[in-house]
Amino acid sequence: MSALYDFMPLPSQENDGEAPRLYPKLIPYQTVSFNELAEKIAGHSGLTKGNILAVMDEIEYWATHLLSEGHRVQIGNIGTLSVSLKADTKVYDKNDVHAQSIRFDKVKMTVSKRFSKQCHGHVQRAPAWKKVKQSSSAYSEEERLALLQSYLETHDYITRTEYGNLTGLMKYKAWQDLNKWVQAGVIGAEGRAPHRVYVKRKE
Repeated sequence: MSALYDFMPLPSQENDGEAPRLYPKLIPYQTVSFNELAEKIAGHSGLTKGNILAVMDEIEYWATHLLSEGHRVQIGNIGTLSVSLKADTKVYDKNDVHAQSIRFDKVKMTVSKRFSKQCHGHVQRAPAWKKVKQSSSAYSEEERLALLQSYLETHDYITRTEYGNLTGLMKYKAWQDLNKWVQAGVIGAEGRAPHRVYVKRKE
């Protein structure tokens, strides 16, 4: 199976009357759950699905434990996990900040060059019926929310325009989605229109 792509306009660019610059964007298939991945590994390796799930539980346990102690954790040849810190208040003088106001923020993965080089599958232009469309029917609401939450795992915020490009929604529908999830407490929002951005919900 080939990876499919389409072209999308770069967000927030000033064109001065010129045609917008385009970039290639993968069109995602359905997300493969870890349960499905474990079944594939079991069928390929001869290991039992139970053993694979048990090993994953141990990796999760020790990764969170070691990250909490300030270590970086390598996950096989895929990459290395690390954690960032965040100050609860704006810092201008390091002597004015107490340790109580510093907390763990996000866990990030730096993908190894070896793993990146292994991801070199064939790509082809998506057929017309599969292309990203500026349409509310491109993804279901659940799929749009999953795309949004995945995006916010690796980005500090998303704008309405970026969310529209991500999901293929028109301006008004994108705004409806985002504000619906803000009101439901699924995500957070900062700033005011037209500079409002949407962020991951604070735990």
